[in-house]
Amino acid sequence: MQITASLVNELRQKTGVGMMQCKKALVETDGDIEKALELLRKQGAAVAAKRADKAAKEGRIYLVEAADKACAFELSCETEPVSNNEDFVALAAMAVKACETQAIASVEDLKNAVVDGVKIADRLSEVLVKIQENIDFRKFAEIKKIDNSVFGVYSHMKGKIGVITQLAFEGSANDEAALKQAAKDIAMQAAAFAPVALNDASVPAETIEKEKEIARAQIELQAQQTGKATKPEFVQRQIDGRVAKVLKEIVLEDQEFFMAEKNPKKLAVKDYLQEVVAKQLGLSSLKVVNFIRFERGN
Repeated sequence: MQITASLVNELRQKTGVGMMQCKKALVETDGDIEKALELLRKQGAAVAAKRADKAAKEGRIYLVEAADKACAFELSCETEPVSNNEDFVALAAMAVKACETQAIASVEDLKNAVVDGVKIADRLSEVLVKIQENIDFRKFAEIKKIDNSVFGVYSHMKGKIGVITQLAFEGSANDEAALKQAAKDIAMQAAAFAPVALNDASVPAETIEKEKEIARAQIELQAQQTGKATKPEFVQRQIDGRVAKVLKEIVLEDQEFFMAEKNPKKLAVKDYLQEVVAKQLGLSSLKVVNFIRFERGN
């Protein structure tokens, strides 16, 4: 079959892949558009396998807020310029639309979603063929909307860090804009100070055990250096004190709220929300109930 310019252009319009690659795919499939599409997607899988060992530490974190949920995902690539490439951006836009309109619970769900008649995984394969970099959806998370709650969304440094927070309140919310601003403020807090958990109860047990081991080692080293051993009955008390200090740094609700102009009393996040924001808005209760923090490449 003759491979005409119009046939090549049709395949290019469907995939965004370069003219020469489209022509080559059509030649190999005797001008069959559907087989050429399949071939290009297989080539995309081959590119992904070939470059799987290449570090993909660039890309962007994307944040999506819908009526009933908020989602975050990372689309990664090898080099920073690719994150601004129109094909990369268009692929991300497909994923955003899927998050807004479909039930997505994982990276696999996201790849398998169909947007405007095109499967995201297929479009990813086409982009891989065109760009020839390790590009993939690295991670995904979602927070479901609950009654009497608002989301705060904050993207830092063009998607290097992305945070979504959820605040729950009791009372009449007459100023939703102020509530959402408070939620965004807490999202900025999380972006800057990288909490690992919402509260003490949600800190991983292995993290606490590791901090106890570090504290014990510090106490033993101090005893060796000074020649003054801590009495056994006081060792556990010192360990508990040091671990508690660390938890205040890594637990979101216990971190000191960082905006000094809004928090002159240097209150912790949970106290700032309750004693300052809730009172200002006439609410009986206001607290952080969930958050997502993604950092590019991690």
